[in-house]
Amino acid sequence: MGDFFLLRQDFYKYKEKVIKLYRVLLVEDDRTNLFFYENMKEWEENGFKICGEARNGREALDELEKNEYDMILIDIMMPIMNGLELLEALQERKKKIISIIASTYAEFEYVRQGMRYGAMDYLIKPVKSQDLTRCLGKVKEKLEEDEEFDLIDKIFIKCGIVENSRFIERLKNYFRHHNEISLTEISEEFQLSKDYFGKIFKSHMNENFNQFVLRFKMEYAKILLKNCDSKIYEISETLGYKSVDYFTKIFREYTGKSPKKYHNLVHEETLKSKSDF
Repeated sequence: MGDFFLLRQDFYKYKEKVIKLYRVLLVEDDRTNLFFYENMKEWEENGFKICGEARNGREALDELEKNEYDMILIDIMMPIMNGLELLEALQERKKKIISIIASTYAEFEYVRQGMRYGAMDYLIKPVKSQDLTRCLGKVKEKLEEDEEFDLIDKIFIKCGIVENSRFIERLKNYFRHHNEISLTEISEEFQLSKDYFGKIFKSHMNENFNQFVLRFKMEYAKILLKNCDSKIYEISETLGYKSVDYFTKIFREYTGKSPKKYHNLVHEETLKSKSDF
């Protein structure tokens, strides 16, 4: 099959061409500190944007119910519900969001408790530019790792595969770690003959291997066309198609639109949604 999908550095090489700002919720009751955070240029320089504020843990929980965020920066000492109580509540609710604690040196024992409640890192107030940059670098790396891991899951779901059997999980894991896929190679990895692997594959996926690969490619192409400004021929080559005309033909058969038209339509929608932040 050749190289037909992007993983790790290949996907993010394309993704870097698109401006994406991770959404941050500030949980802080001091207006002076909020003003200070809001005016730090390091946020957007590192790919983050402050999109919400809360004055205490209770407000933060309410805000997280209403809107999606990628990261929260939490002050320790707050009224009604403090930072530790917020972290404990997030843990109890199994709310998966990256949490960073902001504290003074005098509150460092609270930092230790916060880390036990699932905080990823901490910042000492007053927060220095270099410390925020370092912290955001770690957060961004974790977010990108999670996105990479979720990418194959999302494509499988788009292909109609929602089963969570051991076979499907092994299949997803293989797709995550291999840039080249062929029936021969994947059968060997599963230590099965091609014929027997093909039968098991079809019983789980309700279609044969080549049909699924084609659909997987097209769903991956849609993701790339939506999130990248790359040339059509670059995406075509990355997906393993030597001919752009052939790629265009099967993409049109699959979606009803040419790759260029599809890209233009979804790109306009994406830009509009980002402008609403």
